[in-house]
Amino acid sequence: MKSTMKNVYEMLADVCARNKDKVFFVRENETYADLLRKVKKRAVLLAKHFKIKKGDVVALLCSNIPEFIESYYAILSMGARALLLDTGLAHEEHINMMKRTKAKLALADETHMFDCEFPMFDIKNDDDTDAREFVAADVNRDDIAQLSFTSGSTGNPKVVGITHGNLLSLCEGSEYYTHVVKPGFTFYGFLPLYHIYGIVINVICPVTMQGKLLLQPVLKPAEFVNDWKKYKPEVIPAVPRIWEVFYKKIVDQAREKHAWLLMRMILAMQKPLRKIGLGKLVTKVTKPVHDIFGGHTRVLVSAGAPLKPTIRKFYEKLGFSVGDCFGLTETTGPALFNWAVPKPDGRGIHYAGPLIGNELKINNPDKDGVGEIWFRGNMLMPGYIGNDEANAAAFEDGWFKTGDVGMLDSKGRLIVKGRQKQLIVLESGKKIWPEEMEDLYLQNADILAAAVFEYKINGKIVPYAVFQVKPGTKPEYIALLVKASNLKIAQYKWVKHFAITDKELPQTSAKKIKHFMVKELLDKGEYQRYDG
Repeated sequence: MKSTMKNVYEMLADVCARNKDKVFFVRENETYADLLRKVKKRAVLLAKHFKIKKGDVVALLCSNIPEFIESYYAILSMGARALLLDTGLAHEEHINMMKRTKAKLALADETHMFDCEFPMFDIKNDDDTDAREFVAADVNRDDIAQLSFTSGSTGNPKVVGITHGNLLSLCEGSEYYTHVVKPGFTFYGFLPLYHIYGIVINVICPVTMQGKLLLQPVLKPAEFVNDWKKYKPEVIPAVPRIWEVFYKKIVDQAREKHAWLLMRMILAMQKPLRKIGLGKLVTKVTKPVHDIFGGHTRVLVSAGAPLKPTIRKFYEKLGFSVGDCFGLTETTGPALFNWAVPKPDGRGIHYAGPLIGNELKINNPDKDGVGEIWFRGNMLMPGYIGNDEANAAAFEDGWFKTGDVGMLDSKGRLIVKGRQKQLIVLESGKKIWPEEMEDLYLQNADILAAAVFEYKINGKIVPYAVFQVKPGTKPEYIALLVKASNLKIAQYKWVKHFAITDKELPQTSAKKIKHFMVKELLDKGEYQRYDG
């Protein structure tokens, strides 16, 4: 991609011109030329019928359908701002967000339409307009392209404004990985498009990397598996929770066949086994897992929350290239990749690092190298819109304070310990990171999800856990698993008090567990406690 490009529409038009006859939307069998034509038609509609102009805000409220992407690019082509609304929120919250950003219009699908004071247009309507009337706005890199709320709509929520330059920097940085994610690869698209992760991996990257896109609006694993078998995508992005679920299913199936121990041994020894001509034995173990994903999948991408190291290593041993991303809405998504991929020149392995033009550092590290993760560069937002107080707290000398704590290993890979506000500090001064503990306990197949947090028992601060378990699992059995896991770590970290539930733990739209809500439900008696 030319670094001289001024805006996202120029990028889109350039890629579509070079790939006009190639398929972009897989399920709909629509080409890049179809995409550009529909973007232009939607832009003409917005200008003629709704008088949208540069600087106006247009909200998007719909599921994962082509019209979302066509409308997104149309809004940006006009120099307007796309307000991304979480479909999981209440309509009152949507209204508050539109008021806060002074939105002129909302584009929604039938499922999410509702009566309100704002004009609302069915995003799936055919545009009775002529693409030849389209005129792209004069938009520069510094112009705001999209708006996102970082949390809720009560109090004084922060509004993140991502610029055209931020998005183009993402495009330019992604070119480093085109030898891994090759032109023509199909990206799977079930992640919510209103989330920064969805925008990055299912709206921007498939275009700039000249790929294909298979959208899935229904969040059902059975639908995913059917799609994978039928369409065989090469790139599957998901949040860590999804990778954990599939990991558990793969382990369960191996255990049912009494093959889990053998599978682990073969994966651990696959390099020497291949060297002595026993590669077919390794393939016999890995092929059934690859077949689950369609057989052609090369790249698994994880973002939205830290991927547990044991999960990442498991999929890497199976032969997948795992792109483990760290980032926030404020950093236009992937501030850093933990990705073991061959370097473009084929010499050695590239393990990690921010995309080109960006930096990450560990601020004020302790003796173990652990400190707050700070970020700066061309993918960093210019600031929270209309919130000087939040900007003053978040920025220092051009660095953005992420609020996450971590360290860099010897290969430069980022190890995220957790959110600073979730750190457990015992009376002794010793620190416990919930992410590390959750990863430990999730290695037990019978523990489906885990939330570890600070809690008081008899007036003393302790690490407490709530586990989601399989229906019918007894707390006494989980206690045995927890005790066995505890033997692998220092004694002060041991979880001795926990509760269980067979219901899913409360999560955000990005499938992050809401620890504060888990704690509230525990206090309300919603979970079965076990105190030894």
